[in-house]
Amino acid sequence: MKENTKNTLRKIGMKLLLLIAVLAVLDVLYFFTFYPKDLEEHCSLMELSQKPVPEGDDIVYLGESSNHAYSEADTDRRPISMMLDSLLPAHKVGNLGKAACHASIYYDVLRNIPRQNKIKVAVVTVNMRSFSSEWIYSKLEIALRKEQLMMKKAPALYKRMLMVFKAYPHWTEEERDKLVLNHLKKQEFNIPDFPYHNASEWDNAIGKSGMLFNGTYPSADTVILTCHHIKHFAYQLDENNPRIKDFDNIAKLCQKRNWQLILNIVADNMDQIEALVGPELSWLMNQNAQYIIERYEAQGAIVVNNLNEVRDEDFFERDFPTEHYTQNGRLTIARNVAEAISKLAN
Repeated sequence: MKENTKNTLRKIGMKLLLLIAVLAVLDVLYFFTFYPKDLEEHCSLMELSQKPVPEGDDIVYLGESSNHAYSEADTDRRPISMMLDSLLPAHKVGNLGKAACHASIYYDVLRNIPRQNKIKVAVVTVNMRSFSSEWIYSKLEIALRKEQLMMKKAPALYKRMLMVFKAYPHWTEEERDKLVLNHLKKQEFNIPDFPYHNASEWDNAIGKSGMLFNGTYPSADTVILTCHHIKHFAYQLDENNPRIKDFDNIAKLCQKRNWQLILNIVADNMDQIEALVGPELSWLMNQNAQYIIERYEAQGAIVVNNLNEVRDEDFFERDFPTEHYTQNGRLTIARNVAEAISKLAN
């Protein structure tokens, strides 16, 4: 190699080293000045991750609005996590959830918990709606993805740059609609002796005919509700669903951190689903719950299946499929999870 070439390469190397040094200094300055404020403003999830240490929690409960939603008629408005805490007096249960969270968010919250902690059990909510395209491309997902960006294990300044350049999904409403409609066709299933093979076919058939499975023609609002159930629950789980990959990551993380993972399949309104959509959808949903049980019990998790445990009268929202329960419904779920945890000590 010629001497001039060596000198040129040496100069380039020195400039690169200088650039790296400058960026490192800027990253440190940002980390100790503006980064805490940016975390507070743009990433409430990081605060959730820090809670278990000062609180001394040995059980953490991760959930979405199913945990804290309550009916105005409730005399007991405690979240499921707080009810669980009262049912386990020998333990301290911390709530690490927020509305619209799902497995990908839970994974980021769990992996950012400081290494020094007292956690023995992680209770993670499994919401069956979260596996559908309606939730995967939810209107609330953009804000959550933005927060997830700040949860990355990466230099603080780099994360800030990614946020400035919107290096996260930020689709328009029109783009979101197209994504949902396209992926409803990919929500495929195989139900014996059934004419439809994906959520889009089933949804369109009910929506256009206005007729339920039992041959009745209900109000337009009831047809809309029936179609909501189909769009949110008509899928067949397999390893290609992104939420399954998220739960796989959670299972591996809990094994690595020596936490007992408990997956809490929360209840859906199976009474209403049976009445409006028919037995095929409830059969499919129970098959999906069984898939989760078999997949994650094989990975050391305990699965509490609450899918069918709450009756229609304990769902207080009537025009959309939500996992929002009266106090009776929340207490039922808390009791079943508490029973699973109590068995761990025996």
